[in-house]
Amino acid sequence: MQNRADKENISDELAFLSKKILELNKQLINSEKAKSKFLSLVANKLNNPMTAILGILPHLKIIDTKENRFFFELIYKEVLNLDFKIQNLMMASEIESGNIDISYALVDPIEIIEEAIETLKYLIKEKNIELKVNSKIKRKVVTDPKKVYLIVKNIISNGCRYGFEDSVLEINLDIKESIFIIKVKNQGSAPEVKYKPEIFTRFAKDASGKHGLGIGLSVVREICERLDGTIEYEAEGGFVTFIVKLPFDENMIDSEAYGSNEFLFDSFNDAIEL
Repeated sequence: MQNRADKENISDELAFLSKKILELNKQLINSEKAKSKFLSLVANKLNNPMTAILGILPHLKIIDTKENRFFFELIYKEVLNLDFKIQNLMMASEIESGNIDISYALVDPIEIIEEAIETLKYLIKEKNIELKVNSKIKRKVVTDPKKVYLIVKNIISNGCRYGFEDSVLEINLDIKESIFIIKVKNQGSAPEVKYKPEIFTRFAKDASGKHGLGIGLSVVREICERLDGTIEYEAEGGFVTFIVKLPFDENMIDSEAYGSNEFLFDSFNDAIEL
């Protein structure tokens, strides 16, 4: 009789625990949905006014004094930095919701690199970093330009932020066996993480070992995976190299299915030179 009672008690306890697990799982699902919705809302609310500010800034006329130019440069630098964070938030929101769209176009990889460098010019100037861009690609490639733009912008920014001052940052582009390869190599210390994948984890320690949002590299990893590609890094001899590999179909280069043969980013050509 005792054994039977014990079995009934164990059965009741398992039923209770199973119910609690289901309730906790439901709460977790609802929490994830709320988080994704909040992230999407914040990103969109910030993006609209930021777009307006970026559109207005290049056309402002300032009294040409050293002090005014200093403050204008400071404002422009912070606006570009904030816009960069919003771009990552927007992409993180798309990833969280599962509604990330891939839009292919025929693009010149060098144009994407140059546009990313232009928006990071203040950071590059601040660290006095010399950029060297080397490309073995002699033609345009079919890829998602906005996704590739965000990839290169994040890894170039990462190389500048954690690279040494007065150093050199190299950007190398190549195609091997239908794989589009982007390498960004900077002079700097290896990321202070125990395991390599940690650096691509959101809300973990950043490359310097400090806790931060860690959105940039996590977004890069997610984008690479969506494009059926990979990202990895090597740290050796005082250099850190991020390597992105994105496959593409050589036979689709001239396909009219991609629409326009050009992909134009917002131009910064009208910006005030400082």
